[in-house]
Amino acid sequence: MASDDENEHTTTINFKPSFVLIAIDTHPSMFETRIVDESGNETHPFKDALTACYELADSLIFSSSRSNYNQFGVVLVDKDEKASLMEVESNFLDSVKLLKQKCSLSNEELQNGYERQGNLDLGAFFLLCKKKFKAINAAYYKRTIIFITTDDDPVEQDPQKRFTALNEAKTFEAGDITFELVTMTDKFDYTKFYNELFHLYTKPSLEEILCQDKDGLVDKLSNSIVFRYTKLRYNFYPFKNDHSRYLKVMKVNFIRKAKLYNTSKATRDGRLLKRVRDNLGVDNPNSCAFTLNMGASVEPLQLELKDKYDIYGNDLPLGLHLQYVSDRQTQPGFVVNETTILIVDPKEDLPYFGLFWQYCVDNDKVLICIKKYKHPTEIRYVELVPKYANDQRLFLIVDLPYCHELRLPKTLETAEPKTYETTEEQHKLVRQLIEELSVDYDPKMLLNPSLAKKKVYVKNRLLDELHEEAVDPTADTEGIDGQIGNIVGEIKRAYNWSDSQGTKRKAPPTRGRGRKAAK
Repeated sequence: MASDDENEHTTTINFKPSFVLIAIDTHPSMFETRIVDESGNETHPFKDALTACYELADSLIFSSSRSNYNQFGVVLVDKDEKASLMEVESNFLDSVKLLKQKCSLSNEELQNGYERQGNLDLGAFFLLCKKKFKAINAAYYKRTIIFITTDDDPVEQDPQKRFTALNEAKTFEAGDITFELVTMTDKFDYTKFYNELFHLYTKPSLEEILCQDKDGLVDKLSNSIVFRYTKLRYNFYPFKNDHSRYLKVMKVNFIRKAKLYNTSKATRDGRLLKRVRDNLGVDNPNSCAFTLNMGASVEPLQLELKDKYDIYGNDLPLGLHLQYVSDRQTQPGFVVNETTILIVDPKEDLPYFGLFWQYCVDNDKVLICIKKYKHPTEIRYVELVPKYANDQRLFLIVDLPYCHELRLPKTLETAEPKTYETTEEQHKLVRQLIEELSVDYDPKMLLNPSLAKKKVYVKNRLLDELHEEAVDPTADTEGIDGQIGNIVGEIKRAYNWSDSQGTKRKAPPTRGRGRKAAK
């Protein structure tokens, strides 16, 4: 196993974002006004695609990121001089403003400004996309082109155009470029061109993705762009008390949450902001006192920060230390910390990680380890649960709870069930009420009003917009009353409920806070 001095027991963070180019076709079929949005207004696929890009960029204003540029670029499927709309390395706030301004244009204005007037050289467009990826000044591992179109024959059955386009597409896989096709019409014939294009790949990635409206596009783009993860390199020590032999592994953390952080994207000029805090080390101790419950005469116990270092201090190197193999220790509901994933480091040449995994799978066992991720820190026991995902053998790292961390539910007292006699009419009315109140679930319905107001305020300041109030979709009480008012009246009649039943008595008026009673 690896034991060279070059691999010190230190943690390195390897964050690799993927770069995405969203290619919006400008074929005349993309401007056919055949779609009606939520407000009842006519729109067309091109505007829906543009609006989806804007909503995605608008949602990323408050996302946590390690870069000070856009997470995606937008190109128009046209000649080089008309193709570039939003570059990856341009200022993020300027890009949001640009997309919003374009989305405010009418259908006719967008069609007059962007509809393609002439034949398309698809091979030249693919070459342009490759040049844009190459121009990005960053070490990246993945490139993705999301091609949004309603045209199923971009080469117009021209043999020369077909040959040129397929020749350029042949180099996508060698350049680690993934090509994803998103259609906005259900009348799309893949056999005209795209089946042949995807046949060039060793591992075909063709997915017949159909997004006929803006909301479907937002979901598709969010899954392709917002998904990020971090990798932290550690060592796995399979022999107890032997730190000279180890395997190279990587802990993977997946990030899907948009957080309100003061990052580089929350600045007007796009410059990176750094969080600064005092570094309290052993040379600059903080004192704290603990009083033992042994009477007032006992002097309090004084502890300094260096004492904390001594308490946490141990000679374990960073990584995971195997203790023994056992049955599964945790049960559903025992969640202490966020579950992470352990994979083998691509730099590891020895096959023992896979052998450990196979043994656990064959015998239904888990690996009990001690984890230590930083100096100094307390150690914690974890179990490594074997799983198989994305064509890869991996372990789930599940923290084992200590006794005081377990929160078991209280035993519920079961009472005798009560029986009620109901009529078929009452059953029918209640079912109608449930159907009227049933809606398609969307996480955006769950809104934190305080956080929403904060986001609106910050966004208005960043984008120099007029002040807009946060919209709470759950506050539409009048709309709900109008929707179920008739059924509620029928239910009251069927159950003989009067309007006065169930009403709460109003609390007596109280004096205002901090005001003295009148003398």
